[in-house]
Parts: sequence; structure tokens; C-alpha cells
Amino acid sequence: MAGVLAGVRILDLTRAYAGPIGTRMLADMGAEVIKVEAVQMIDMPSRRLAYAENALDDEPWNRSGVFHWLNNNKRGITLNLSDAKGIELVRELVKISDVVAENHSPRVMKNLDLDYDSLRQLNPSVILVSMSGFGQTGPHRDFVAYASVMEAAGGLTAMNGYTGDTPRNSGTAYGDWVLGAHGAASVVLALFRRQRTGQGAYIDVAGREAVTSHIGEAVLDFSMNRRVAKPAGNSDGTTTPHDCFRCKDGWIAIAVTNDCDWQRLCDTISQPANPRFATETGRWQHRDEVRRLVETWTFQRTAHDAFGVLQRAGIPAGPVLDARDVMLDPHMTERRFFEPINHPAVGRRLHNRHMPARFSGQATEPMRPAPRVGEHNADILHFLLGLDARGFARLEKERIIGNAPDKLPRSATELPLNQPLWEREGLIRLDHDYNERLSKAYGERLGAMSK
Repeated sequence: MAGVLAGVRILDLTRAYAGPIGTRMLADMGAEVIKVEAVQMIDMPSRRLAYAENALDDEPWNRSGVFHWLNNNKRGITLNLSDAKGIELVRELVKISDVVAENHSPRVMKNLDLDYDSLRQLNPSVILVSMSGFGQTGPHRDFVAYASVMEAAGGLTAMNGYTGDTPRNSGTAYGDWVLGAHGAASVVLALFRRQRTGQGAYIDVAGREAVTSHIGEAVLDFSMNRRVAKPAGNSDGTTTPHDCFRCKDGWIAIAVTNDCDWQRLCDTISQPANPRFATETGRWQHRDEVRRLVETWTFQRTAHDAFGVLQRAGIPAGPVLDARDVMLDPHMTERRFFEPINHPAVGRRLHNRHMPARFSGQATEPMRPAPRVGEHNADILHFLLGLDARGFARLEKERIIGNAPDKLPRSATELPLNQPLWEREGLIRLDHDYNERLSKAYGERLGAMSK
């Protein structure tokens, strides 16, 4: 059965993380997404990361796990946007597209004559979504930003970490993720509005504001009570125990939010009632002592055992899992959150959907692999735009289109060499049997294909 956005065509001019995250979500919903790169400047922020088996091989630009994660379910073409012929082909694609997505700084689309006023002259009902760090207006509109900058400028970093310590980012591309997710949601709303009114739309989504929308409690508390939230580690600030506790083999998160939860926890860990801990205020005032009490119990058990005991007692708790644990978790394997995909450059690998929603009465279509550089040039230029063989060959000769980048930045070949350093610094831990573990958990052979 087709996805909920089947029949919607999206011209994807995004790069790096935030924009591709948003368009990948739309692709997961069934939209036809055409990702545009240029052989002069392929999407290196993602094509140079996490090469399969940490090996460059003959075509490293097609081996990036990060690029695959961001661009599964899309089709891909190359067009040189610094050449008038490349821009003209983009304009032809705009005429037959429902949505155009981009995440450049505001001046870029205007300089390319691809701003909203120009696009709606080509297609009056087109929807253009711009996902930028600081938005299309305001004194910071032309500033560039990646996830960590959006988190910092959005107010999240100042709240993250431990009291008196250096402010900390989230540890992942959280700013990019929320920007992309907000961009995808806004496109769905614009499509819904267009269905009712026939009107296109220009959508301005700022990553900084997307991050700030996720710290609404802190913003509200300042506006009403003059209180400025500061880093507090894993503490909730009002209830305790609300933290990660050491176990025999790892950690477990426990979140007690009321007196009933606390009483159930005491009964479960065989702790007698203590009047000092009978109220939320009392537990907060004696939070270090409460923590020691709870950790005395958790430290005698594995995280998995503690998780089962606490959940059976109705206490919110969960083991602290790393990426390997998550992929091997029996609950995740049963729900098939990760799905194997064949890709000619990296073999059969597990991938997850960016839109992990399951719709009743609608089967989930198998995911398609991310495109190799210029993989769908012929399909799109021949069959969608009607370009003949002679015109196609001319574009290839002039490097308007192609199937390999003109050059690779030095960082693309140096990054794999950093793995021993990352391991020495404790930033990663290598599991040399990872393919065997995953193959066993998912009941099929995974990994590189035989040549």
C-alpha cells in the first residue's frame, strides 16, 4: 500500500543534516523526494562520515553510513547550480514538483534566482520550505549554524550538564533533528492547506526557534517567576529520585514523580518508611541520601534485572542503552524498527525509519537504499523532463551532471584514520563481532556483499 504522501513530489536542495532529516521524514511518509547534489560539491558533510567497515574503497562517497541514514527512500541527481544550465534544469523540476526544500543561509536562494517569488512564477501552487539556523529575518539571518550552535543559541546548552560545570551540548545533532522535524511537519500542514485552498506557501523554519520551543517550561518559568534554569545534571529539579543509578553491569534511569511512586519503590527495594522522605520536598532536601539508598539496591543487580523488577512494580525505569544495546534489544527486534536494506556499495545493513509511526490499515513499504551520486540522472532527466540522449551526453561532458565528484576534500580520506585515536581516547568501543551479533538477532546474514 502506498504511503500517506504518495503522489507528492519534493525537490530536495538540502545538504548536511537538518534539511535531509526533514526530507527523509517526508520520504518515509511516501513522498517522492529528488535529492539534488553537484559533482563540484557533493553533500560532503554527510558523505564523508561513518564509512562501512571504516574503509574508503573505490567510491568512498557512496559508502557513508550517515548519508544513507539521511537519504534512504530518496532518488538522487547531480546538477551544477553554479552554471545557468543547471539552474534551468532545477527550474524545470520546480514546475512539476509540489514542494521545494532547502536549508541554506537566506542569501543563497535569492542569489540563485530560486527564492519563493521566483519559484511561484514557475509554479503558483508550489510550497517552499526554508530551514535555516536563525530564520529568514532579523539581524542574525545570514549567520550560519550547525546543531551545536542552534542548541546553544536556543537556550538548551545553558541548561545541560552539571552544576558549576562547562555547559554541554546534547551529544548528538539534536538541533538539526528538531529543525528537520519541524520543517517536515510544516510541509505536511502546507500540503493540507493547499488541498483545501489551492494556495502554495513559503515556510520559514528557524532551528534556533525549534530548539527554544523544546525548553518551553524554562522560558515560561522565567517569564512568570523570574527564575533562570541552570544545569542540574539528571535531576528533575522538583522530584527525586530522578537520576541514573549504577548497576552491576551498567546504569538504569529511575524517575519517581510522586509519593505513590516513592512508596512503591520503597516496598520494592525493601526500605522501611522514613518520615524525612515522605514528601517530595523532603526527598529533594535529602536527595543525596535518597540516591545512596536507591543505588545500594541497584548496584546488586544487572540493569536488565532491575528494569524488570521496577517495571513490574509500576515504577518508571529503563536501562541506559548504547547504540549496540538498542539494535540488539529483543523488544526492538520484534517491532522491526530496524530494517535491512541492500546497497551495492555497502552490502546489507540495518536502517531505521525517521518517521517511526505505524498507521492502522496501512502496510509499511520496504525502505529503498540511499542514492549513489547521480544514480537517477537518466531516469529523472529523460523521463520527467524529456531530455534526449544527445542533450544528456552534452550535460555529462560539460559536468553539469555526473556520477562521481570532481574531487574529495582531504578530510574525507583522513577521517577513517582517526578510529584508533577515538578508541584510545575512549570515545568509541569496537565490537569486532558486530555483524555476527546483528545477523543472529535479525535472523539473516548482514554485512558486506561478496564480490
